[in-house]
Amino acid sequence: MQTAALDRLDIKGIRHDMTFSNIEWTALFQDLPAPCLVLDQDLHIVTASKLYLATVGRDLNAIQGRPVFDVFPEEPDRRAMLEAAFRRALAGEANSLEKVLYAIPVMDDDGQPTGKIKEMYWSCHHNPIFQTDGTVRYMIQNAQDITQQVMAEQLKDAVVGELHHRVGNIFALVSATAKRMASSADDLADFLPKFQGRLMALARTHTYLTGDNWDGITIDKIVQRELSEHSDVGPDQITAVGSDIKVNATEAQILTMAVHELTTNAIKYGALKTRGGKLNVAWKPNATAGFDFEWRESDVIIADTPPRQGFGSFILDQIVPAQLQATAQRDLRPDGFTYQLSVTQRAASH
Repeated sequence: MQTAALDRLDIKGIRHDMTFSNIEWTALFQDLPAPCLVLDQDLHIVTASKLYLATVGRDLNAIQGRPVFDVFPEEPDRRAMLEAAFRRALAGEANSLEKVLYAIPVMDDDGQPTGKIKEMYWSCHHNPIFQTDGTVRYMIQNAQDITQQVMAEQLKDAVVGELHHRVGNIFALVSATAKRMASSADDLADFLPKFQGRLMALARTHTYLTGDNWDGITIDKIVQRELSEHSDVGPDQITAVGSDIKVNATEAQILTMAVHELTTNAIKYGALKTRGGKLNVAWKPNATAGFDFEWRESDVIIADTPPRQGFGSFILDQIVPAQLQATAQRDLRPDGFTYQLSVTQRAASH
């Protein structure tokens, strides 16, 4: 079928006077500022606008006259849905399909198949082209590529869903922390500063995770951001080195609690209480696709130790390993302290 076929379309309602007869209908159609495709009753491609051809990555000469589903093959259910819409238009009924997912074979610069498939979302409107005698020989499809719009909507929904999960996790964590601390605090003056410190640690991590690091944060960032809150610590007292391991939001919130607790105890009782103490923090991947984390304090005399069954111990010994699906070991000695955490199975994002 030749491009001139569009010139022969006897479109109902158009007066073929001198003005209209001088119009080159094919050129007019192909330059439409819309992605349009014309099919005949046999579902063969009659012609297409330049914008349509650019959208699907095809040359008109390569597809003209061919069955549309030979040019754009698809799995049976998707094809059946689109073919039914075509048949309705060719029977005289205009119709639309919204947010249709359809795969387009990708071609190389020479027009040859690459073997790759590009799935695209379409908003398709199908209209019959009536002849002056009322019959329909052709239909026209206006197919808008809305892939970016749909992907943006899906991303928005995913972000909102993830945010709900994160906020729910934080509320649960804050509630559990408040209840546990309140039960062991001597009075309100004892409760408030400890609770505020843990709450602010979580807030710092949550703020960081809602910026450019929505999908996670590195362990290095968690450690550095927590230790940076204590500017009076000597720069030669701390060594923090490890692999570039990114943890997701759930893991980050729990690990932040652990690092905050360890830092607070080091400031009050351990290596960071005096200038002579040393703190070494290290982390690395392990053989189980998880990671190992070690907090080691040395060169310090720990005279005043925290209560053995305090809430900090509960966080480090029970909450953190349970939430991270890990094993934890604390070793408190008069001359130092070690906390080792081995994450054997990475936690889900929520």
